[in-house]
Amino acid sequence: MNQYLYHYTSIETLALILKNRTIRFNNLQNVDDPEEAETKDLGLAGKHCLVSCWTKSSEDILPMWNMYTPGMKGVRIKMRMNPFKQYIYNKGGMHFSEKVVSCIDYKANYTKKVTITAECPLAVEVMYTEDEDLLHPQIKSQTQSGINISFEKLGKYKRKYWFFQNEYRYIIRTAPWSMDEMEKVTTVEEQMKLFHRLLDKENKQICDEIYLTLADDAFDDIEILLAPKTSDAEYIIVQALLEKYCPNVYVKLEKSKIKVK
Repeated sequence: MNQYLYHYTSIETLALILKNRTIRFNNLQNVDDPEEAETKDLGLAGKHCLVSCWTKSSEDILPMWNMYTPGMKGVRIKMRMNPFKQYIYNKGGMHFSEKVVSCIDYKANYTKKVTITAECPLAVEVMYTEDEDLLHPQIKSQTQSGINISFEKLGKYKRKYWFFQNEYRYIIRTAPWSMDEMEKVTTVEEQMKLFHRLLDKENKQICDEIYLTLADDAFDDIEILLAPKTSDAEYIIVQALLEKYCPNVYVKLEKSKIKVK
């Protein structure tokens, strides 16, 4: 049985999702919570993470309309979890030592700047807390084999006043070197040179945004809820977009029952 997530956004963004069949991931230092990219020891290390923010709540949530749709004239998209296209890489291809199935397109431009592990994007339920060690985690540690850096806690925790979002998100974690750079490394010294980019708080080798392609059947069971202040004309626009880009499937289209002036 499919599980579903919900995304509040503008009609313009809906049009781009439908036309381009992609979902945008935003850099963690550019999301609405200014604390999210902060760490205890390496500054804004969250800049190496990108997220696409959704909610698992099927309820019609007034604050979400107010915050994430312009003038409460937008849409809420319902889409099954993990709707992304999968790519198959055989052993020996694209630097892999074994067969790999991933939602990351390793031929896309973003891999010319950063490296992304094959298990991304990770589907994560956001936890709400006032624990400073979780909100601003220490991500660097010393092990017997050297320095270890973990992004495990980044993008997973927010303060309790965000609880209304009931957020689920997809996270892409990156390393600030390209796959080509990694392939050319032949010595431990060269390897450490790349690794030290993670320790450099001023390093600007990041992606501000990444677009992941949706699966061919990603729209087969989507539903659209229109925001409380959406006009009849905007209803017609959304209806036309669905007819154009989802011609062979029935898409449930309704308007929010929330009443606001």
